[in-house]
Amino acid sequence: MAEYKAIHGFTVQNRTSDPLAPGIPGATWASGGNLNTARSELAGAGVQTAAIAFGGLVYPPRVGINELYDGTSWTEVGDMNTARSTHTGLGISTAALAVGGQTPGAVVAINESWNGSTWTEVADLNAVKQNMSGSGITTAALVFAGNNGTANVATNEVWNGTSWTEVADLNAARSDIASSTNGTSTATIAFGGGGPSAANESWNGTSWTEVADLNTARQNLAGGGTSTAALAFGGETVTNTESWDGTSWTEVAELATARYDLNTGGGGASSSLALAFGGNAPPGKQNATEEFTAAQSTDTVQNIGQVFYRSDTGDMKVTLNVLGTGAWASGGNLNTGRDSHAGYGIQTAAGAVTGRTASNTGTVNHEQYDGSAWSEEANINTVRWLCEAAGVQSSAILFAGSTLPNSGSPLVNTEVWNGSAWAEDADVNTGRRSLGGAGIVSTAALAYGGLMGSSYYNNTEIWNGSSWTEVNNLNTARGYTTGGGTSTDSIFAGGYTGTAHSNHFETWNGTSWSEAAEINTSRNSTSSSGISTNALLFGGNTPPNNTVAITESWNGTSWTEVADLSTARYDHNSGGATGSNVSAIAFGGYPNYMVTTEEWTVPQTATNSTITD
Repeated sequence: MAEYKAIHGFTVQNRTSDPLAPGIPGATWASGGNLNTARSELAGAGVQTAAIAFGGLVYPPRVGINELYDGTSWTEVGDMNTARSTHTGLGISTAALAVGGQTPGAVVAINESWNGSTWTEVADLNAVKQNMSGSGITTAALVFAGNNGTANVATNEVWNGTSWTEVADLNAARSDIASSTNGTSTATIAFGGGGPSAANESWNGTSWTEVADLNTARQNLAGGGTSTAALAFGGETVTNTESWDGTSWTEVAELATARYDLNTGGGGASSSLALAFGGNAPPGKQNATEEFTAAQSTDTVQNIGQVFYRSDTGDMKVTLNVLGTGAWASGGNLNTGRDSHAGYGIQTAAGAVTGRTASNTGTVNHEQYDGSAWSEEANINTVRWLCEAAGVQSSAILFAGSTLPNSGSPLVNTEVWNGSAWAEDADVNTGRRSLGGAGIVSTAALAYGGLMGSSYYNNTEIWNGSSWTEVNNLNTARGYTTGGGTSTDSIFAGGYTGTAHSNHFETWNGTSWSEAAEINTSRNSTSSSGISTNALLFGGNTPPNNTVAITESWNGTSWTEVADLSTARYDHNSGGATGSNVSAIAFGGYPNYMVTTEEWTVPQTATNSTITD
């Protein structure tokens, strides 16, 4: 065993336990504000600090009461049109669905949509059901399992914002089930249920697969999170909470009050935050609210190389970071399908701006992504497509492009986003479309390459927050390309030269462009995220006219093919202006003016290695 004095450059902690042992450090339930109306068999939507609770059973009648939680207290807001219980809810506090359930004397298929102030009846389920669960948002959701009033069912329906379609059934019929309510219509888990059951199934957008069971079988429980980071809590005679990490369940903190037929405001975006409210527990209906918080461990992968001494075992250990294999997973759908649009931001905070819609017309639409769902924001001023954007959600810039249809007229105007509105600013020097762009704030951006008519450009312009200035040219003129990074560390990959699809790759150091190792697959109309030492390139169009899902990773020296996009696409865009090959986001694109979003993640896990002489 090494002596303390032999370990240089580290502070050695004396610990009585392994800081990376299974479980969630510091996980606790704490009391929150009480519901105004005690009830069970209710539904909910939202997150811990912004949730709604609607419907339920107030013995004896069923109610349509809807209450809004602000993180401290509940306030009554607009009631549902149809009083009911044993229904399911999904979405957020300002955009939710209330689906199915039981009214006095009947199981129903009724579906209502909440816009933040009122409920509106929309298209019903194809079949009546109650005691089911679901995942997703108001424009892309999934409702599965339950009971039709006669028997438990395994049926599964998907919602596209307008209508329900029956898709693949669960492997086992069951009711009184829970799910990762902050999951998506293409990625969720369904666990527990009548029996009671410990079963857990995972949905990949096409089919259900049985995965690791809960540790404790339960029914009439609640759950939240995502398909890879979820919580299960409560249920008949059960107070314990279990945490899902994508592979297995671990027991964590118990509820203060054992209860069943409770609900959750979505349960938070992961397994670290949740809200539990209402339910049944002796002596009756509950109005108590509990908030789950998992304290962030100080011993995470951000502290690689941390050394600690296990006084209970006599071991000296060091924390190591282990990178897994990257993969794409489904994210929330855009509200407006589009291609040839612009994008900015990072995986959990991105923006989609303008582009071409299914009617082959341009749009001024602007949306922002929070890591789970897209929301409408203030429109841009000038319709355009094949333009570029850079920045973050509170400070972005949009520039160049062209009018529609086809090649259109070149645009030189620049618009700047201040977090609430777009304003016209100084023009670029060269109007062009299908160019590359980079930048992480609205005051420092880069525009390069592109074309107009039959002319392909190699010129580069830099933005200083008030004007564009011509700087050193690209080595190879091309358009239909992609770029990313910052105004001082940018990348430019692929494209079309006017005669051929390109495999050229260039890096920008703040002053000049340098040729670097070529990409493996020549392509244009692709998208990327990253900087000169660490990047990702995905999708595009290859000769003669093939849409591809190919993804390549750049390590600063060479490109390596990694996992494909789930859906081949081109003329899409991405978030991740600062980029890395650890996280990226792809959204929209052609064909079919896509609404789908995909998120790229390379799993990072921490492990402890014993230090020996």
